[in-house]
Amino acid sequence: MSNASQQPIPVDELPAGLQCAVRGNANPLDAIEADLRAAVYGQDRAIESVVRALNRAKFGFAAGSHDRPLVNLMFLGPTGVGKSECAKRLAARLHPDGGGFLKIDCSLFSQGHEVSALVGAPPSYVGRDQKPLLDPEMIESENSIVLFDEIEKGTPELWNLLLQIMEDGAVTLLNSGRSISFRKTILIMTTNVGAQEMIDFLDQRNIGFRSSRSDVEATGQHIYHIGFEALQRVFSPEWINRIDEIIAFRPLSSTTMSKIFDRMINEANAQYVLHGIQLNVTPSAKEHILRRGYNPRFGARPLRARLLKDVDAPLADLLASGGVPEGSEVTVAYTGGAINQELSFFFQHNAAIEMEGRIQRELARTAPRERAVNEEPQPSPAGPFPNQGPSMARTIDGWPRR
Repeated sequence: MSNASQQPIPVDELPAGLQCAVRGNANPLDAIEADLRAAVYGQDRAIESVVRALNRAKFGFAAGSHDRPLVNLMFLGPTGVGKSECAKRLAARLHPDGGGFLKIDCSLFSQGHEVSALVGAPPSYVGRDQKPLLDPEMIESENSIVLFDEIEKGTPELWNLLLQIMEDGAVTLLNSGRSISFRKTILIMTTNVGAQEMIDFLDQRNIGFRSSRSDVEATGQHIYHIGFEALQRVFSPEWINRIDEIIAFRPLSSTTMSKIFDRMINEANAQYVLHGIQLNVTPSAKEHILRRGYNPRFGARPLRARLLKDVDAPLADLLASGGVPEGSEVTVAYTGGAINQELSFFFQHNAAIEMEGRIQRELARTAPRERAVNEEPQPSPAGPFPNQGPSMARTIDGWPRR
């Protein structure tokens, strides 16, 4: 039946006593979604898809065996747009005390025999006594996250191992024979497949610093199709079909880059304060740095490099040479001039900043000693794993086990 022939059911034809379902506000994942949006800029659609997938997993609404991981996600998109950062932020939110997160750089597994570093070497092979990277205690903890970064750089042996994990939810360590269950794990893979095609498309589209949001959104849809087609050229259909959701990360717009710039400056000021310095950037200087550091092909990473070159390096030289004294409020302004000399630094003394610098330096000196005292070995509780530390995972309220 076509959509045109389908007619909505009149309300008066519904059985009496039915209530229209309205979304509530008691889902604990709402807070996680808000945190991710605040941390990973410009990827609201991707974050919405991540939370939607987690919500399905929460109730066990997934195809296949209930022993599979909670959810198998593939993050697809250009480099430098927040794919790995999203996974890290999600892990930090689910495990605020640390732990519960394992990142595997797949470029380190370009040869078949290197996969033994993950599952251990079999008997009589070199490396049998080395501990595998797949840690059973971490992986089997509640809501653990395992990130396989840049999966396309791995070897087919690694992909076969992932196929087994995605389908069966378990893998056996070859050096000990122990089976690791991934049924409590959020499995995330990132990929830059189709990167060259994406770059060619962006060059043709001529996405610039002041491109509109609609242009960037349309570009993001094309990026997804380019990446998905490239994914089909690299991986077999049976491998792709084990992924619960392929999530596209869009190129970063100028508005997003401006927010990222502000966060980078705030992070830099957290370091500058140790030297009694606070940095401000005028709007014209910010515009200049953003224009020079904006490259939709490489995401936010060129902006970080531009800040290091245009701000951090000159400021460090001024501090070392005595051009800027301690206790200064420094302002970076765009004044034109020769190439690579368009920015100028101005300062004025600020007693409050000078005092804050002294306080922060004292805290930095005392923190290692306090941490050493707090990390003194404590008696281990009795149990099947006497050397196991405190629990690393914090369960989301209301998450039932499948």
